[in-house]
Amino acid sequence: MSSGVTVAGLPRRKVKVEVVVADVSASIVATGRLVVPPPKPDIASILDTQARVAVTQITVVPGAVVIRGNADVNILYVSTAPSQPVHAFEGTLSLFGSVSVPGVFPGMIPEVLVTSVFATSRLIDARTVEVNVLVSLRVRVLREEITEVVVEVPPAIVVPTVKVPVVPVVKRRVVTVERAVLQGEAETIAVGTISIPPDKPGASRIIRTDAAASVTATKVLHNKIVVNGAVSVRILYVAISPGQPVFSVDGVLSFSTIVGLPGVQPGMFAFASVQVEAAEAEIVNARTLRVRAVLRVSVVVTVDKDLTLVTAIDDLPDLLIPVTRDFLVEEIVGQVEDNSTVSVRVIVPAGLPEIGRVIEAFARAKVTKTVVLDGVVIVEGILRVTVLFAALPSQRVFATVETVPFSVTLAIPGVIPTLFAVSDVDVVRVIAVPVEPRAANVRIVLRGWAMVTRVDTVSAVVGVNDTATEAGGGTVPAAPGPSELPGPLADGGQAPSSGRVHVVQIGETLYQIAQRYGTTVAAIVQANSIPDPDRIEVGDTLVIP
Repeated sequence: MSSGVTVAGLPRRKVKVEVVVADVSASIVATGRLVVPPPKPDIASILDTQARVAVTQITVVPGAVVIRGNADVNILYVSTAPSQPVHAFEGTLSLFGSVSVPGVFPGMIPEVLVTSVFATSRLIDARTVEVNVLVSLRVRVLREEITEVVVEVPPAIVVPTVKVPVVPVVKRRVVTVERAVLQGEAETIAVGTISIPPDKPGASRIIRTDAAASVTATKVLHNKIVVNGAVSVRILYVAISPGQPVFSVDGVLSFSTIVGLPGVQPGMFAFASVQVEAAEAEIVNARTLRVRAVLRVSVVVTVDKDLTLVTAIDDLPDLLIPVTRDFLVEEIVGQVEDNSTVSVRVIVPAGLPEIGRVIEAFARAKVTKTVVLDGVVIVEGILRVTVLFAALPSQRVFATVETVPFSVTLAIPGVIPTLFAVSDVDVVRVIAVPVEPRAANVRIVLRGWAMVTRVDTVSAVVGVNDTATEAGGGTVPAAPGPSELPGPLADGGQAPSSGRVHVVQIGETLYQIAQRYGTTVAAIVQANSIPDPDRIEVGDTLVIP
């Protein structure tokens, strides 16, 4: 007969957790043809192709994540006109791709981060360019669930069948189980003037205006965030000198804006980013240019809620069996952003004239490899460096291109090779100086960014089963009282009478699960009333007998 073991209730708490179902890196490609709009002249040669990607829709389908978006492409080229002036035109390609992620299904939460964009182009005819945009992505899929966990264990547990109160040995771990995220956006305009220095001629026509923005300071106030930053501008223009040579001029504008976000308070952590939506320049007079940049500022404020989980309860009598449940927790080990400088010597090939003067230099970075070592992240990639120059005395425009490898080292204390890292490298500034008739030294300032994360399996106690021994040697569940364990699980059912609960992960089979716990497939099938042993879903909760 049952002895009716009764245990005082353990404090529990229902928490919302985001379980990481998948975290993969992938690439998709946007391909298409762009046509030079009238009245711009025909293309003689392409100098540079740049692209900016915006993801507009993310959909989870069984076994895959479908991504849609746009790639805005800007092409800089030398025209077929006798003086070969430089021109630029823009176009948009549709971005569509599917990333295979086994085990995901509709209802899960997808997250897509664009880690790098690399565009190439090929001249089809004098007015048509074929463009390929390679987009590297980090795709994460989360499953949000409510689970009930034990948050405290009394220093002593009184068991009627045991004369001396049981003193359990409790193991704990602090994890972030809830994260409140507040997001906001604001649009602002940075306006200012740039003066052409005395060593350059005045402007007669603007060819292209490039702008890149960065955040310099973020301050959290009551219900709002103040974001300050700078916009670096480079303007390519046709001079008023005879022969209409091409020159470039640089300048910096500042901006400040307020993003309203009800609920934020001083002391919260805010991350702000800024995107240049559009930039244009107009000629005020021959030596003064007015620049107008439309900026979109995005702010994310996170409020982490830490919870001390009971991960194990040891030294309990045989009648009491802790029931645990596994879930994945992702922790950011560290992230860093730092600048570094790369020097490249560009040689003009024999088929081109000597360098009379450098008009402009630009570079594009493509990350090919990210390696985590002890305390550092090494980001490797390829730089495509283009030097735009004029021959003298004709002032005709030419370009030479050099492709070189680069490596950026980012220090993140505490990281080790087994952790996962994502990275990106942006070109901040490019300066070229001719040192010989056919050579130029190019100095490139790179901004590297890396984030290292750790995904751990956390085993948390969700209840304690109490059993009583029959005279015949078998065990039966004790009749639960008002404060007895087990309590209700997250799905409303009762905790199993013995063993533990397992959450099915990607790629797992019943055979693998049975091997892990030292049981059989047949026992798991019977305990969970599984109709088809070959069909279990990621996220299913299985009682392990």
